[in-house]
Amino acid sequence: MKKLRSAPFYFLLFFTLFSFSQDLNFNISKIPDSLKKDANSVIRFENFSLDIQSQRQMIYSVDAAITIYNKLADEFADITIYYNKGTNIKNVKAYVYNASGKEIKKIKKSDFKDFSASGGALYSDNRALYYNYTPIGYPYTIHYTYEVKTSNTAFIPPWFPVDSYRQSVQKSSYTIKCPSDIVLRKSENNFMDYQIKKTEGSEILKYFIQNVPAEDSEPYSPSIRELVPNVKFGVNKFNLEGVDGEANNWSEFGKWYYNNLLKSTFDLPESTKKEIQNLTSVTENPIEKAKIVYNYVQDKVRYISIQVGIGGFKPMLASEVDKLSYGDCKALTNYTKTLLDAAGVASNYTLIYGDRTKRDIDNEFLSHQGNHAVLNIPTNTGDLWLECTSQKTPFAEGGDFTDDRNALVISPEGGEIKRTKIYDDKENHQKIIGKYILNNNGAIKAIVNMVCSGIQFDNHIYYEGATSKELDELYKEFWSNINNITIDSIAIKNNKEEGRFEESIRFSAINYGLISGERMIVPINAFNVFEGVPKRIRNRKLPIVLSRGFYDVDEVEVELPDDYKIEAIAESVEIDSEFGMYKLTIEKVSDKILKYKREILIKSGNYPKDFYDNFRDFLKKIAKNDKSKIVLLKK
Repeated sequence: MKKLRSAPFYFLLFFTLFSFSQDLNFNISKIPDSLKKDANSVIRFENFSLDIQSQRQMIYSVDAAITIYNKLADEFADITIYYNKGTNIKNVKAYVYNASGKEIKKIKKSDFKDFSASGGALYSDNRALYYNYTPIGYPYTIHYTYEVKTSNTAFIPPWFPVDSYRQSVQKSSYTIKCPSDIVLRKSENNFMDYQIKKTEGSEILKYFIQNVPAEDSEPYSPSIRELVPNVKFGVNKFNLEGVDGEANNWSEFGKWYYNNLLKSTFDLPESTKKEIQNLTSVTENPIEKAKIVYNYVQDKVRYISIQVGIGGFKPMLASEVDKLSYGDCKALTNYTKTLLDAAGVASNYTLIYGDRTKRDIDNEFLSHQGNHAVLNIPTNTGDLWLECTSQKTPFAEGGDFTDDRNALVISPEGGEIKRTKIYDDKENHQKIIGKYILNNNGAIKAIVNMVCSGIQFDNHIYYEGATSKELDELYKEFWSNINNITIDSIAIKNNKEEGRFEESIRFSAINYGLISGERMIVPINAFNVFEGVPKRIRNRKLPIVLSRGFYDVDEVEVELPDDYKIEAIAESVEIDSEFGMYKLTIEKVSDKILKYKREILIKSGNYPKDFYDNFRDFLKKIAKNDKSKIVLLKK
């Protein structure tokens, strides 16, 4: 609930909560009006209690209830409990209540679905109990409890009392017990604007917060994780399913990880080593060797989530991946590293948070973090980062799943935090060269050639492999500014060698030009209309975050109909702003041919909330000029 604070097993975010005495009246009238404002859901109470009994044993218990006001918050009513063979789950109960607080459903452990927690895995040590409630009306409340005993003590769950925008909290508590022979580290964040009660003893630590109003999301807001109070925890002694570990800094942790989870997996058949050495013998350049190996991996293996061994952390043997030709992110990253070792190219297994929302591994605070693995290649000109799970991604182009964030690079010498690739705004480039022919009835026939690179490559990569029907729908959505569109032909190419996604599309549409009496009114920009103007906000509260910029250039020829002549052409325009630039120029080549060039650059960056009106005005001007029109008069 709130996806119940459960997290995938590879995080080992096991939440332990012990119920305290409280009022179990779930009538929504018991929710203060201040907590209903802007709220899609309200945490009635959420009590986590975790008892680290030893380096090899931990018990946690959960007692929580959440009220759901509408379908936008239904996901927070899902209950998921992750477990594996080293886990014992007890006292699983859940109840559903209507708006007046009357119990309308009792949920037993047998009502939960038990499934593999590895997302398409062939086999897995990790499983989950999952319950999804289908509401019969709103609002409703789910109250649930469970207790888990586990031998895995490596990952201590953080305390995040607020889980999302538009969610308020009546009460939330976190209690953690830790024996004196284990050092419990903590990092408290964003406490300043909240009244948090903290109780700290020799072996126990408690946090409590209440009556936290919902934060309404605003366009281009920071991640909620950056705003709400939270505490991260780490221990110096831990266990991962039978393997003890001890670390006090990232260097020590990296060394332990390498020696215990990676070192024994670097095995390859001699035949494969010789094959790789022969393939890479054509060059002495280590980067060119790495490209050859990367292409080899992309051609040979496929990604599938497989979590076995130490809680899903230990990669499959490289020899197994070589034999089976599949693996998960850990296995394929480790396999690519082992092949590079055979080719004499140094590389390092790397832990990272993979997500389109940027999230760092905390540089200052040692705790077990990350949900994904990539490969780091150090070079004389900087670090390269390989996404080893994709058969479509160009060499050293991770895209927005792994860009611009702190990652933990693991080597025999230890662990080191490094920053992954930061894309320059102009690297995220889309270039359109096109033409459309306008006939006397206002219909158009168009040819569009489009090339995308950087993050914009990443935005189009899923087009590869789509069916004809899917592509037809994708391009109609892409040109949603044009009604009555018919896609006539599509040709796409993933040019991985040059890091370019190349598209050539022909389409037609009726009534593109609006005929009114003797005149035809035609939007000059057919192929790339910006419509993303955010809503007006009075008294904005949050800073502006433009996490990634982009640069678009369009060069388009327009052939006019025979029966019309030009009466009016929109003026060229140029706009400069701290947020970027926009330029539209229209050239009359002849009485029948126009050419327009459009450029738009949006810069990444973080800006104070007071800049919002200026930012919105900049985008409004772009949207307005993108709708510039030409007026044709019948001859």
